[in-house]
Amino acid sequence: MPGKILGLDIKDDSIAAIQVASTLKGYQITACTRVSIKGDDGLENALKEIFDQTDLRSDVCHSSIPAEHVSYRNLRLPFKDPKKIRQTLPFEIETMVPFHIEDLLVDFSVIDRSDQTDLLAASVEKSVISAHVEKLKPHGIDPDVLDIRCVPAVLWLLKQEGTPDNGLFLQMDGNKNTMVLFLKNRIVLIRTFSFNGDPDTHAGPDETSGSADDTQSSGQADSYHKQFFTLIRNTIHGYGEQNNRDIHPDKIFFTGTEAMSPDTEDLLSRFFDVPAEQVNLSRNEKVSMDATIAQAWDPALMDNALALALRDTRQDQGFNFRKDEFEKKKHYFGSKKEIRRATIFFIILLCFLAANTGSDYYFLKKRYETLSQDIQEVFKETFPDKKRIPPGQELSMMKGEITQLKKSSASRPSMGGKNSVLDLLKDISQRIPESLAVRIVRMVVDSETVRISGSTDTFNTVDKIKNDLESSTFYTAATISSAKLDRTGEKVEFEIKLERAGG
Repeated sequence: MPGKILGLDIKDDSIAAIQVASTLKGYQITACTRVSIKGDDGLENALKEIFDQTDLRSDVCHSSIPAEHVSYRNLRLPFKDPKKIRQTLPFEIETMVPFHIEDLLVDFSVIDRSDQTDLLAASVEKSVISAHVEKLKPHGIDPDVLDIRCVPAVLWLLKQEGTPDNGLFLQMDGNKNTMVLFLKNRIVLIRTFSFNGDPDTHAGPDETSGSADDTQSSGQADSYHKQFFTLIRNTIHGYGEQNNRDIHPDKIFFTGTEAMSPDTEDLLSRFFDVPAEQVNLSRNEKVSMDATIAQAWDPALMDNALALALRDTRQDQGFNFRKDEFEKKKHYFGSKKEIRRATIFFIILLCFLAANTGSDYYFLKKRYETLSQDIQEVFKETFPDKKRIPPGQELSMMKGEITQLKKSSASRPSMGGKNSVLDLLKDISQRIPESLAVRIVRMVVDSETVRISGSTDTFNTVDKIKNDLESSTFYTAATISSAKLDRTGEKVEFEIKLERAGG
């Protein structure tokens, strides 16, 4: 959400600028100003004055073009895909306007979408948009949105509680007026009306009541209102006839210079026979302002600028002529304020990363030192004869000692070659005949001797076992270490010692 938003309402005789700041509770009006446009260079002078006297630097700007510069058409298309509508709409409009379609910008707002799509199309000459954008550039303003005057105010009303689904909005500025009809909470019709004279509907405080001038002024005002209100009623009736429906607005909302007349509300109510209410967007609970701004606030002159500042760019209603060749170029790095925020965030992130990396390094170092100390202790216990251990070499020295032990074990006769333990067992098993009653209970093998303990039936059998084993090439000599009767006197217990042959 942008921090500050500028609403810039430019019409033929004045400019109104409203700046709001978005807050958690809504919007705070931070600046408001209005300047009249006079003379041939009036617009340039007014823009210079309005930006010189007030600091209106903002993150986003929403502006509008006068409604009388736009041509409106109500259309029905046989599809509802927005992409197809955008592609088809210029060809539909081309047959209805006295301009080349290449010279126009076309936008639309959906009225109803079912099997077919009813929409309100708006077209404006590209030269109007180009002139509007170019006049703002010298003052550092590049609008993000370029809407039609009055439309944002109506859209704001449609979001408020108490606004009926069917109603009429009137922008009453004397010689140039705009009506916006909305039905079922959607804008369906926009029309502008011009008058040659600017009726004096509100007499000044020093004028004498009842004078001939007052009578003439009152008559001009009545004529103006009757003419204007009749045009509105006929326009609504014509739209209803075209769409085969009877249209009766439930309420009329009005604003503009003519809204300052105390009789306007009563005149509207009596003529249309419906309630009328002057618009004041600043009364909304989501909009706040300080006392200084409140004293200078005039809703009839400033509501359109405020509505532009409050315009929701995400909604599907409304118009935006910053498109095609006039589409605003998005800056990759955003505004200076956004750059500063991103830089601060990036610095904070780097600080957290540095702190996290530092803490990880500290704990890893402590763990490394603990593991190194544990390795030294295990090494000393395993190899007590190694007195000097170079720092950091404990693990490599331990691996070297284990390798030497493996080599030493592999070189022993009992661990490999023809003198392996399995070979000895096989030889003994083959040399003792199965016919002899012999039970071997113990056998001890080392690198030099083999000791066999067991029991048999007679001393002669012990001698035969000794002689049979002694003839093996695995042994150089065989000796009966012991031979005796067991406790029962029926068995002979013996032990034979065999000297192993080398290699």
